[in-house]
Amino acid sequence: MAPRKKEKYKKPKKICWHLYSLQALSSEKFIKVINKILRRDYSVIK
Repeated sequence: MAPRKKEKYKKPKKICWHLYSLQALSSEKFIKVINKILRRDYSVIK
């Protein structure tokens, strides 16, 4: 019998952002995340 390959674990997409985690982003990443928040793809938590 051939050995089974382990399926790689994929992290779930981050859709909830905390205000403090937004401060640590680079400016390009920050702009991308803010645009998705404004389109309501992502949400901000307190």
